Amino acid sequence: MRDVLRRLAISHKWPDDAGLFRSPSSQPYGSIDATQRRILDYITSQPGVHLRQICRELGLAMGDVQYHVHRLERDGLVTSVRRGLYRFFYPAALFGERQKDILGMLSLDTPRELLMSIVEAPGQGQDELARAISVTQPTVSWHLRRLVDLGIVERQQSGRSVTYRVAGTKAAEIASFVRSYHPTVWETWSSRLADIFISYSGGEGEETRR
Repeated sequence: MRDVLRRLAISHKWPDDAGLFRSPSSQPYGSIDATQRRILDYITSQPGVHLRQICRELGLAMGDVQYHVHRLERDGLVTSVRRGLYRFFYPAALFGERQKDILGMLSLDTPRELLMSIVEAPGQGQDELARAISVTQPTVSWHLRRLVDLGIVERQQSGRSVTYRVAGTKAAEIASFVRSYHPTVWETWSSRLADIFISYSGGEGEETRR
């Protein structure tokens, strides 16, 4: 079963918002220094990373990272998107806006756990999700608003009951991104969600052609 999941994740292509498939940029690095190369390599291996993660993982000061990512963005090697309190960084010309939003949320612990919990059991309410990921209900409510605003999660209301599920076929993209860029998380969740991810893959090809 894990081999099937691995093939699903590897074969996933990244459509842009017009439904066209992109490939990684072939732009040469040019004359960038060793620190910029380290940062660029890290952003390429962890798309959607934010500044504090770069500082922590590479052991660099915040001011140094800010200077170098500004240079990389100016030179067209990386792009960034601000979402709330965070600015997320991506290798240039590789992901569409929809993929950037998903990657950005997956780089944050609480939104990532919330997404995985919703994929595992669609139709949960805020109290159930708070228990599932061991955070407070106000914390869940705040993150859910962001996920709904980004179009990653759908809010469904029936009378007084409000539940949440992953929008459209984004669960397949979430599976692929987790496997590619968050392997430790993938190991934790893949066996629990194998049937769910495979079921989403059935309609994936038709959806990405629209």
